[in-house]
Amino acid sequence: MKILAIFFIIFLSVVNATTLEEVREIKKEYGTLSAIKAYKKLIKKNNSDAMYELARIYIKGDGIDKNITKAHNLLLKASKLNHNEATYTLSKLYLSKKTAYFDKAKAYNTIIDSANIGHAKSQTLLGKFLLFGIAVDKDYEKAIYYFKEASKSKDYSANCYIAYMYASGSGVFPNFGRAHVFAKDQYKKGNKLCKRVWKDYNLGKYPKDNSWKIGNYNKPVK
Repeated sequence: MKILAIFFIIFLSVVNATTLEEVREIKKEYGTLSAIKAYKKLIKKNNSDAMYELARIYIKGDGIDKNITKAHNLLLKASKLNHNEATYTLSKLYLSKKTAYFDKAKAYNTIIDSANIGHAKSQTLLGKFLLFGIAVDKDYEKAIYYFKEASKSKDYSANCYIAYMYASGSGVFPNFGRAHVFAKDQYKKGNKLCKRVWKDYNLGKYPKDNSWKIGNYNKPVK
């Protein structure tokens, strides 16, 4: 009897859920399996946030078996509804060699629009394509532009790529002091790229940027 009462409560919660916040509470209280029907109910109403969240559940295998095919379909649908986080995650999915969807060119083409409308994580990812020549020719000028735009929006991982470009002289005049300035905070927080750049170029020796302040973004925003 008690079990039937619990099932009845869960059923009512799922049926009556009308917002994403309510669905999250169902997931928290009763688990992923109970929440999936509620997610799907919102998805039928073209709720792109619900599509994105359920896709992430399928990718992680959060309380259920992983299902990359279902995740891909949901991300694609949410991306078409201009959900930038879904677009970013979709691009990352296309970059994964562990999936059947691996396609570097598709990953690049997927991310461009989100980057150009100011989605910071997409800008960082697009910068990586351009810096390392993934799917396209290297373009250092565009790469550092996108990294700086992402950094201005406080995607601090972009600072490590800026630091790398200044330390290595990739498309910019080498500037170890500026590389130090951009790498310092993320180095202290354990970012793997910043730690590698800091070590490889011995940035601890260059605590100040004493060069000409050319350009309008010579130190990261806090």
